[in-house]
Amino acid sequence: MTRLARAARRTTGLLVSAAAVVAVGGLTWWGALAPRATSPQVEPHGVPAPASAVSYVCPAGPSDTIGAVTVGKATTSTAVTSLNPSGSLSYDGETLTADPTWSGKGADGGVIRLEDAASASPSATASASPTAGAAATAPGQRGSATGVVTSLSSDGDLRGLTTASCTPPSAVSWIVGGSAAVGSSSELRLTNPGSTSVTARVTLLGSTGELTLPSGGVVAVPAGETRTVLLETASDGSDRVAVGVEAEDGALGVSLATESLDGETPAGTEVMTPGAAPSTDLTVPGVLLTEAAGQGQEEKDGATSSDAPAVRVANPGSEPATVTLTMEGEHGSEVLPGAESVTIDPGAVFDVSLAGVDAGAYGVHVTSDQPVAAAVRLVRSDGQYPEASGALVHDVAWAQAGEPSAVRAGSVSMPRSNGMSPQLLLGSSGDAALGDTTVHLTSADGSWSTDVDVPAGTTVTAKVPDDVDAVTMSGEPGRDVTAAVVVTATVKGDAAGTLISALTPVADSQALAERRLRLG
Repeated sequence: MTRLARAARRTTGLLVSAAAVVAVGGLTWWGALAPRATSPQVEPHGVPAPASAVSYVCPAGPSDTIGAVTVGKATTSTAVTSLNPSGSLSYDGETLTADPTWSGKGADGGVIRLEDAASASPSATASASPTAGAAATAPGQRGSATGVVTSLSSDGDLRGLTTASCTPPSAVSWIVGGSAAVGSSSELRLTNPGSTSVTARVTLLGSTGELTLPSGGVVAVPAGETRTVLLETASDGSDRVAVGVEAEDGALGVSLATESLDGETPAGTEVMTPGAAPSTDLTVPGVLLTEAAGQGQEEKDGATSSDAPAVRVANPGSEPATVTLTMEGEHGSEVLPGAESVTIDPGAVFDVSLAGVDAGAYGVHVTSDQPVAAAVRLVRSDGQYPEASGALVHDVAWAQAGEPSAVRAGSVSMPRSNGMSPQLLLGSSGDAALGDTTVHLTSADGSWSTDVDVPAGTTVTAKVPDDVDAVTMSGEPGRDVTAAVVVTATVKGDAAGTLISALTPVADSQALAERRLRLG
């Protein structure tokens, strides 16, 4: 049994990681306390954890680990939005006065810290007064924030668009996507925002099974520092990979930056943050498909793309997994032809082509008889570049399996700088008998809100005003609605075309901090 499989078995017990993400100095845990019944059982109640600092790790942009020959100019930015402000908000040690969004140039990465008002110093608290129109934070309620780091390069070997959410550190993380083959570089970043050293155990899965990393995948991450692992240093250069990280005695912010070349042709960049943990029932939201010629599925003037849209499924367990893939689009759901019953070997990673699927917005519902992890590769391809290379210049995005908790109570940024165009996609994989699920969307300053009805088995594109740079989401308990933001940008020049990236929502810090106590 792989370490990743053991981690999958521990996932329930390691829900403490969700508390670690919001209280890096210590762990809060969820548990079902069931003493001998001496009175009638009552309903469970949410109990807030003690006030403490909330942390979010913001990943850096691409760092040229591929060794590019030509590096074009990259336009980078970091944006931090305060949600229901309470206490002091800082980014990499600098106190911010977000009203509600602070923006800065650069994509070097860092840590957002939001200190609860009850424990903040008087000087720090004064710097984070709520803005007009923003919802006030109730006594005892944690403040929250959302952040995004973007990088856009219109030319050079690192041509591409990356957008990455700032995410809470976790004890177990799963990222599906990237490659360890020649022509690609995949840099795993492990950031420890805490005050004590954390040991990471990294498991890398490839096309035919688990791959061996230097030092057995064991990485010590000192407090306040970041360590990196290049996946191409593994024992086998697999072109299909998925990675799991288990943090011992703490929690880590995890991201994966990928850079690819098809010979001399830029083949995309992406920075990924973790998706949902392996499960027998997952949905990958944010699958925005275009016409075949625009996503690497057709030749242009004799040139081809090295990438095309595909569903990637990883089996971290010790038994074969039988998987079914269902496309959930704007008008309903349908099993993907040829993916009614796909067997994936233990420890292996498998890609299923999306060729033949009509253009549109989808979620991919993944069901399996064994826990699996999943993501979808999106592609935007354009003309042959360089001339006579035989290769189409293109960019890629990886949409990770979604967490329903991020829609029930969560947030996501809507980056719009430098010509970026974000689309928020909501998908429901719930029982059709339950009918529509309503998701309430609100801007960070509270000036705009709307309700979006999502029928079961469908995907809906929410209409968000152009002046909204972050959205909070709230939904109905017990409904399996997931969300993703797909960001595109059009660039000009010798390598003109469309760039693409996918952005993962983050669950609200208050929801992460609560624990469930059952009394009775």
